[in-house]
Amino acid sequence: MKNFLIFLPVTILYLSFKSTIAPGLPLPDITVLAVLFMAYERSSVEGVVLSFVLGYVEDVFNGGIIGTTAFSLVFIYAAVHLISRRVHFSNPSVRAALAGTLTLTKGILIWILLSLTDLDVPFLPRMLLAATVTGLFAPVFIAFFTWLKAVKITGVAGGGQR
Repeated sequence: MKNFLIFLPVTILYLSFKSTIAPGLPLPDITVLAVLFMAYERSSVEGVVLSFVLGYVEDVFNGGIIGTTAFSLVFIYAAVHLISRRVHFSNPSVRAALAGTLTLTKGILIWILLSLTDLDVPFLPRMLLAATVTGLFAPVFIAFFTWLKAVKITGVAGGGQR
């Protein structure tokens, strides 16, 4: 439940900013970074549900076909969970490379799903740009998520002792 209180508001604020103020700017994909963080921190059913909810919220904000991003984020969560059994993501450069790869994977999955609906969907070079920007900013946002989680846990624990 703590993850919902941390990642859902951050994602909604990010998607609001992205869809209103900076719709054309290449911004890091916060939803992929949140799913990456949740999957390697501690896997749980809550993480799968939150990945779906974040994807659904992103579909609503982007005005796309509902469910495409939700499916891709659940797929990414499962992939990171399986990979994290063998690889430790402690190095910032490994996290950056993984975040960029996962952003590209998300774009390709959405492209495949939309192509199956007989829509003419071009494979945009913007996916590569988004993957690069997400990879570059991954260490910063993962550190931010770690800090947010620590503040939330400390705030809950400190509030319960009074």
